[in-house]
Amino acid sequence: MGEGLTRKGTSNAGFAMQYFSDRSLARLRLFYNFWSTPSMKLWLILAVLALALAPLAAPLLAGSHPLTALLIRSFFSRLCHQNAARSFVVEGSPVAVCVRCLGIYCGVALTVLLRLGKIPGRRLLGGALLLNLLDVAAETLHWCGNLTLPRFLLGLALGIGAGAVLFSQQADLAARRSAG
Repeated sequence: MGEGLTRKGTSNAGFAMQYFSDRSLARLRLFYNFWSTPSMKLWLILAVLALALAPLAAPLLAGSHPLTALLIRSFFSRLCHQNAARSFVVEGSPVAVCVRCLGIYCGVALTVLLRLGKIPGRRLLGGALLLNLLDVAAETLHWCGNLTLPRFLLGLALGIGAGAVLFSQQADLAARRSAG
């Protein structure tokens, strides 16, 4: 049997369960090496930035390209409730997502640029989740009204924390390469 990751202490020691073969581990290394090349990093940054800025394009395109604006809104309708009262307004038309979702998308885009580590990202994600839950509970209990700026900032913190956790593998690989 190869040097792949195996589980020791299985019921039959002669046939230890092998999770990854040497061949599949080599494919995983190739995958990570592929995504850590400078051109793939650039594509990843551009893709995340496009996702963060796409909701802002819908109101800007509403007058000149209504079909494109409708397609953008339709795409984001699967991800967000799109309540116009909870969205920023650009040129008289609401953005394609609510302010919290826009903050989350912008936060993930910032994280790709900032490259936070996994530990601070987990702490920020936990704190941001708690604060967002408190915000939802406070509005549900009618303790506060529709506060767009705090909701955007809470979403931004949540996006930065989630992005740090999601992209920490990229940051760890870059740190290892620069150190060694």
